[in-house]
Amino acid sequence: MNDLRILAVQAEPPEAQYDDTSADPVHLRILAVDPPNEGAFALMKWDICAPTDSRRCLDGPIIPQAAGSQTRHGGHEFSADIVIPSGLVSLLVGNDKLGGYLGTFFAQFSFSVDDGDPHSPIYADKSLVYSRRGSPPNHNPLLTGLALTINGAPDRTLSPGEILTLKIGVEYGIRPLLAADARETYDTTDLTGKPVHLTEQPGYSFFTTPGAEFDRDTADEPFDGVAPPDGLTRIDAFRAGSGTMWVVVRDGRGGESWIEVPWTSS
Repeated sequence: MNDLRILAVQAEPPEAQYDDTSADPVHLRILAVDPPNEGAFALMKWDICAPTDSRRCLDGPIIPQAAGSQTRHGGHEFSADIVIPSGLVSLLVGNDKLGGYLGTFFAQFSFSVDDGDPHSPIYADKSLVYSRRGSPPNHNPLLTGLALTINGAPDRTLSPGEILTLKIGVEYGIRPLLAADARETYDTTDLTGKPVHLTEQPGYSFFTTPGAEFDRDTADEPFDGVAPPDGLTRIDAFRAGSGTMWVVVRDGRGGESWIEVPWTSS
């Protein structure tokens, strides 16, 4: 990873609730990384609208917000606070392709990030989920750390923020560790009107700055919760130095979070 990327967008709560008069506010965290320009000035611009095929808010209805852009120096994160005006809740419910049949509607958070380099800004979006007040809402899945292996043998457990020391040419197995309540069960209704009881199936994405690499960028949580001895992915360093890796988890229902782990290699 050696250019500007949007790695993850977390909504808190990941499933906001609404009624006929109001919708819960949503706080967004955006993980944006540009290794060659770390610490450079960056600008985020954003809009909220009903979902569009283009995934951009080029056609309405655009939902007015108190602020539409944010600047920052250094670090990796942007943030935004979203409030859906009460008068637009019914409009978004009506815009839902199922007409609000499942008691849920979606708002589209579309944004761009520009770090001032000669290339164009990058664009991304996040689908914000709103369900009828009273039903148990979804929660963001949390990661408590990473279990490491070397050649399939257990090595140690790494906590978020703890430095990972890599030996050049040695593959380290990475197994993300979910919090005890991260994998939720939930009830919903299928398109035939039949109630169904489901369990989340989290998926992971793996990113690192230059100097090391993963042998695979994505993986799913095993159904039985038991990972292979060499982890769900493997990382190895190919030159001496330092960097950062991020592990992002998504629960398939809009829930998302990540951990950041600095590394050194020799």
